[in-house]
Amino acid sequence: MSKYIFLRVFVFSLLAVLGGIYLSSLQPLQTDHVGYPWQIEQLPGGQIRVFSLTLGQSSLDDAQQLFKETAEITLFMPAKVQQGSTRSEQKSLRTQRVEGFFAQVKAGGLKAKMVMAIDVPENEIKAMYNRGVRIATLGSGTRKVTLSDADALKVRTLPISSITYLPSVNLKASLIEKRFGQPAEKRADPVSDAIHWLYPELGLDVVLSKTSKEVIQYVEPDRFDELLKPLTSGQKE
Repeated sequence: MSKYIFLRVFVFSLLAVLGGIYLSSLQPLQTDHVGYPWQIEQLPGGQIRVFSLTLGQSSLDDAQQLFKETAEITLFMPAKVQQGSTRSEQKSLRTQRVEGFFAQVKAGGLKAKMVMAIDVPENEIKAMYNRGVRIATLGSGTRKVTLSDADALKVRTLPISSITYLPSVNLKASLIEKRFGQPAEKRADPVSDAIHWLYPELGLDVVLSKTSKEVIQYVEPDRFDELLKPLTSGQKE
């Protein structure tokens, strides 16, 4: 009798497990919770949230936990502007910044690289530069600085001011328009063949080019002018 009861319980348990497996196979596959690049949420305070990160609030550490990847942190210190430099060269050389680079992340099932600019006060950037453990000079003269461990640890706690999304797949103009909608303006890049699709209310700049990969840039909407500055130099020089 006890053997019969045991077999009944075993059979029912086995059927329940198999039934659960079957039902789960009928469910649609879940994508990761990070979201797609076109899923931009406008928050009541004027900020935006994309990839589950709120610009101006979420930290680099938040991004690392979200993507389960460690960012490579670098400080870029501009070279001194030389006499005779073009306006576009002068603008690029004046920009000092601290960035966190993710070599590969997955958002909404799409693989990409990401660069996150970190909101570091100017006086702190100079102090971090002086404490840097390694300095390399790029072709433009800009110095690429590896931060000290203590400074890198601090940077990971600071807010992300912008995100540059570099997709691994080609995003055609038709897909961009379908997902993001019509831009408020399309503006030609002054130093390349790229066209910038501008969405000021979303803090969004989608850069499309026939010769280069697409680039998607996100900033806080009230800092959108920062994206426009490189585009104001007029014609190619």
